[in-house]
Amino acid sequence: MWFAILLVALSIYLFQKWTYSHWKRRGIPQLHPSFPFGDVSDTFRQRTSYSDRVAQLHHQAVRDGHRFVGIYTLFQPILLITDVDLVRRILTVDFEHFVDRGAHINEKRDPLSGHLFSLTGAKWRRMRLKLTPAFTTTKLKAMFPTMMACGRTLTAVIDEHAGRSLPIRDLMTRFTMDVIASVGFGLECNSMRNPDELFRQMGARFFSKSWKTSMRMLLAFVAPRVNRFLQIKLNDDDVEEYMLNLVRDAIARREGGGEVRRDFMQLLVQLRNQVEVKDGGSWEMSSVDQNKALTVEEMAAQSFVFLNAGYETSSSTVTFCMFELCRNRDLLRKAHEEIDRVLEGDREVSYEALGEMTFLESCIDETLRKYPISPVLFRVCTKAYQIPDSDVVVEKETMVQISLVGLQRDPRYYEDPVKFDPDRYGERKAETMPHYSFGDGPRVCIGLRMGKVMTKMALVQLLSRYDFELKSPAADAGEIELDPSLLMLQPKHDIQLIPKRRVQ
Repeated sequence: MWFAILLVALSIYLFQKWTYSHWKRRGIPQLHPSFPFGDVSDTFRQRTSYSDRVAQLHHQAVRDGHRFVGIYTLFQPILLITDVDLVRRILTVDFEHFVDRGAHINEKRDPLSGHLFSLTGAKWRRMRLKLTPAFTTTKLKAMFPTMMACGRTLTAVIDEHAGRSLPIRDLMTRFTMDVIASVGFGLECNSMRNPDELFRQMGARFFSKSWKTSMRMLLAFVAPRVNRFLQIKLNDDDVEEYMLNLVRDAIARREGGGEVRRDFMQLLVQLRNQVEVKDGGSWEMSSVDQNKALTVEEMAAQSFVFLNAGYETSSSTVTFCMFELCRNRDLLRKAHEEIDRVLEGDREVSYEALGEMTFLESCIDETLRKYPISPVLFRVCTKAYQIPDSDVVVEKETMVQISLVGLQRDPRYYEDPVKFDPDRYGERKAETMPHYSFGDGPRVCIGLRMGKVMTKMALVQLLSRYDFELKSPAADAGEIELDPSLLMLQPKHDIQLIPKRRVQ
């Protein structure tokens, strides 16, 4: 028995020695991994978020003078890139070597995983080409009145809380959910009035704060090889069935009953029936094709990622931006002045009016720099790649990561990187300032424009009529404490703001 125990112990020792020498054997510097979590043990113990931990590894590698360094997540070797020029090449110039994100996909067992964000190779290219016309400026302008209807409800809800403490993140998650339900699915969700609405409950489950959710996200995006073995689904069965039924119902109404709406689902139904979707084209269904170009499962997957991407990005960005503006009163005043100037004479909030608010745009850009939507960019090497100015060859199927929290708070590129300073942009913006919150290159976020429009519209609805103050103790706080259990950046505790009607 003792011999068996020793044999097992020796096997484990040799396995971890071999696994954690992967980068050394290839002549690539590595840090100090430990069994069994590699370099991210605090993340799996939920003491430090993955984004913060990878940012720490980024700064450690920079201090040691490394342009890139090998790290480990569980037993997964990952190449962490810390040099901005190399990052730029990987995302753009040398994209053909890093086409895929490497996330785990199983379209049969987990149909909602087969979305644009995670698809690979030729299938990603085909889906990207199909969906791109859905996010043009013309399509956004057509959807904008629907978005503004939710904006007016947001204003009415704040009216009811004037002078009282308001949890801004909770409200903004409900606002963005209502916008997405309307422009994405043709549903009147109204979760701002009814927080328990079913669409909101199902959509929010993907980002729920729990150990289960955290492990799912980490295994799917950070350790996909482990997940291929474990076959853990990203979503619960009831969420999956709800989304599939939602899409089936939308198809039945729009193919069978002739319902037409100017929303994302209408564009998917057109694509399903091989109607050419083009900028400035009709929203009508010219015909119902029996030879379907998209399956129900493919439509549900694209709808689901549309929901999750828009839900989290806009709500978090507005929350962080309001926090920073409220503790920098001079910037808040400047934002108020710009909004007043553009909307002078009772001018309506419109797509064109938002485009004139350049300072507010800089506030959003600075928020996204400091609090990036995707705090870590994931890529996988799809073709062997020699790193410029080195002898290192990155092997095919090597996972590559870029810490945006590390890169966009790197003092090499940003003076006083923790300071919230919208004036970094505009005339002062330089190519040396890395800003990749929406990614870059061919896999840049397809919904970039929509996310920014939704965010800016929400900020205008908040600031055009209200002044806000941070409720103590948040008013005296330093940096926001982030939730260590989540892959995305979220405050551990909601930000409490007190809205007060402005006297203009």
